[in-house]
Amino acid sequence: MKVDLHIHSTYSDSSRSPEEIAAIAKERNVSLLSVCDHATIGAYDRLSQSCRDKNINCVLGVELGVLWNEESIHMLAYNFDRDNEKMTALIEKQQKAIECEYIVYNMMRDYPQMSLEEYRHFSYPKETGGWKYLYYAVAKGVVATYEEANQTIFRKYSAPNDLLDSGECGMQEFCELVKQANGVPILAHPGYLYRRNPDGFVDMLQKMKACGVEGIECYYPSHSKEITNVCIDFCRKNDMRMTAGCDCHGDFDKSEGFTIGALDVSLSMLDLKGIF
Repeated sequence: MKVDLHIHSTYSDSSRSPEEIAAIAKERNVSLLSVCDHATIGAYDRLSQSCRDKNINCVLGVELGVLWNEESIHMLAYNFDRDNEKMTALIEKQQKAIECEYIVYNMMRDYPQMSLEEYRHFSYPKETGGWKYLYYAVAKGVVATYEEANQTIFRKYSAPNDLLDSGECGMQEFCELVKQANGVPILAHPGYLYRRNPDGFVDMLQKMKACGVEGIECYYPSHSKEITNVCIDFCRKNDMRMTAGCDCHGDFDKSEGFTIGALDVSLSMLDLKGIF
């Protein structure tokens, strides 16, 4: 039976509902899963009910942005107390930020037909996946298609401004918050960090561990065998957790391997102490 601990739902930027995720997981022999939406745990109640109905285990999870060396990177938090006030505050703060109001605000200088007030009430087809601000740009005639918006807008208009606090904190603060909520902080899909600096990767992991990171998403669709092995070796030597996830976004992202259960990873291949 397979494990997939990094799936997205319509509560963030995927095209799949919690019920659809559970149904597909059952078809593909996934026995343990987690929806780690961006800055929300809104899918969890529906997911856990659907998983119970299908005799599948699920774990509470979330994906959040964390500052590391002045760069925003993604971290996963698992099995935390969902009622912990500080953890809830962090998630809610980042949830407001990923509405990307600051991008719309920046775009208003060039496109007077756009308005923050209108954007806040704008609805879009969540069942198709993707991001609200890109659908809004298409609706306002800034670009012709979502694909064009996805390729051009963020690069041009994502400069920070004073409109909105991103809610991102440093690595040590993030790990402390997660652990205070009895959760487990995990470094998400670190392959890009390895490819950027393979010689310094292990040293970086040591520094992250010193800040409180307790595990690595070792198995991931775009990880080479070399990257996976380096991550596994580091976790084993340092008594850290090893997780696996396909980062599925449903029909919105059809990249090879990025779909529920695509990784043939079983529970025995992982170390989920404190997670499951």
